[in-house]
Amino acid sequence: MKKICSLLILAIPLMGICQQQKFMIKGRVEGLPAKTKAYLVYQLGSKMIQDSCKVSNGVFQFAGIVPEAMEASLLLGRAGKQPDAEPMDCQSVYLENGIIQVQGKDSLIRSTVKGTQLNADNQERTALMKRYSGASQAIQKEAMVGFVRKHPNSRVSLEWMNLVGYRDSVVMANYLLLSDALRNTEMGKELSHGAKTVLSIRPGQIAPDFTLLDPEGRPVKLSDFRGKYVLLDFWASWCKPCRAVQPELKALNEALKATGKFAILAVSLDKNKEAWLKAIAEDQVPWLQVADLNGQGNRAAQLYDVTILPSSFLIGPDGTIQPAKVKEKLFREKLLPVDHLANGGVDEVSLSDLNMQVILTALAKEKSLNEDITADYNQLNQILETDIGERALGKELDLLDLEKDGAAIYQLLNTKGVLYNKQKQNMKQKFIAEHPDSYVSLYTLAELEYMYSADSYAVAYQQLTNRLKNTSIAAFIKGKIDKLKITATGTNAKDFTRKNQYGKSISLSDYRGKLVLLDFWGSWCVPCRQTHPHLKELYDKYKSKGLEIVAVANEKSKDLEKSKQAWHAAIKKDDINWVHVLNDEGSGGADIVSAYGITSYPTKLLLDQKGRILMRVSSGLNEEMDQLIEKLLNK
Repeated sequence: MKKICSLLILAIPLMGICQQQKFMIKGRVEGLPAKTKAYLVYQLGSKMIQDSCKVSNGVFQFAGIVPEAMEASLLLGRAGKQPDAEPMDCQSVYLENGIIQVQGKDSLIRSTVKGTQLNADNQERTALMKRYSGASQAIQKEAMVGFVRKHPNSRVSLEWMNLVGYRDSVVMANYLLLSDALRNTEMGKELSHGAKTVLSIRPGQIAPDFTLLDPEGRPVKLSDFRGKYVLLDFWASWCKPCRAVQPELKALNEALKATGKFAILAVSLDKNKEAWLKAIAEDQVPWLQVADLNGQGNRAAQLYDVTILPSSFLIGPDGTIQPAKVKEKLFREKLLPVDHLANGGVDEVSLSDLNMQVILTALAKEKSLNEDITADYNQLNQILETDIGERALGKELDLLDLEKDGAAIYQLLNTKGVLYNKQKQNMKQKFIAEHPDSYVSLYTLAELEYMYSADSYAVAYQQLTNRLKNTSIAAFIKGKIDKLKITATGTNAKDFTRKNQYGKSISLSDYRGKLVLLDFWGSWCVPCRQTHPHLKELYDKYKSKGLEIVAVANEKSKDLEKSKQAWHAAIKKDDINWVHVLNDEGSGGADIVSAYGITSYPTKLLLDQKGRILMRVSSGLNEEMDQLIEKLLNK
């Protein structure tokens, strides 16, 4: 929760839907020290506002007027001053018209915020972020999309997408779910513009054109270089890494300048012309230089979404942006590419999601790492470069327009895209099994928990060599495995009694003699509900052979009637007619979710005919569980 709190503080927006808002925050947090002070922090334009008040007998209050609804952070300083380091006791609130009530005991971070609609939405978002904090990025983003789909008019939806960022493919494919009003806000426009910018600089796209001035003030236009390969290099005189790669650029230029088909165009992000010219002279670089002396606001840098220096793009003779692999090969071999763009360049797009720098960063703290992982990295990378249909999917997506075909893009990504991703994860699993002494396997295993059953994940860990097990990453993996021992294979599933969706009292033990798939889900959980079509296929296929599904819904509302309404509505909408119970139905029964150690959704357990646990998966159904069901019921 501390991490979520920090992210929400960093995500305080600059602008909102323009309408003056008069807010009042009434807080009561019991059990606080006498000298505690409360702080309200939010941003107006470029100015950070910090308000404070003394907490008297646990009570505090803020009031004010802001030009528009906006997110803010409440903090408690138990020592009578604002905390400046974690752990912070904080809570995200939305300043909007009305009375905002904050209530809790001992801690602000565990308090509830209610009273206005945006704060209700924000509490729902915070709960989802907390629930999925340990899940894969894919599952977290699916939860975000489900929230946005449910709340298309909520400022909270826009800010969640903005927090993930416009460069993310899921955000790019789904931001059209937001209402027109939200997309027309300052933040909405920036999100839309950013997504379009990223799409415009994908390999195969025509490079965005621009005109900048050279040191003598003469205009230089990028499109004037058509017919040549152009290395568009973004740099600055103050950027040490940029200056360090100049010799490599010189060698490349020297090797290719005689062809007459290659040029380097350097775009400086300097503000000071003298510093820019001095660096050119010092480095003795002979290629064309341009700038607008607007620093990070450089027009060309904005067109190419440049936020890190140095950055470069290779542009082909036809004006299209070349894939990263083509640029890397150019630097390595210092030979102009063969004309590979007859098919639009898509065949050169990388199909692997590996990133050497990310892996090295993750392994940096491992003291036992004293070897070069390049060979293993290259081997797995080559395996993942196998085309299993992604190139055809890429071409299909290229034919679609983000604005007009958002729904079709989403459908493709969630059908073919999910299928191909699953196959690539299977390739990684195989590599891990075949390379138990590889640090690349260790890193990959830590990222792939959701692709294994609990037992298979433990087996994969056990097969690692002892030197790998003596690492912090391995300790992290083992920690995950140990938490799942509460539902160890072979142990008896804990019985429970609840009323089903029709009001009839049932117990889990009523289904002894059947193979039971115990499904933990919620009406709010998008990944859970995305598994329902597959569950329906399994149920139709195996119900007559002895399969029963018992679904335990954990609804988020503290209002029992609202929970029941959401639960029933989801069952009806998804047409899932197996056994359903609520985790909390107001009967005072034992907490089923806690009894089974459920920390992420969906989670599914398979129980044998005697009620013993056979398998647990911490995501949607996977092939391993499918195969076990088929094996047991097709005897």
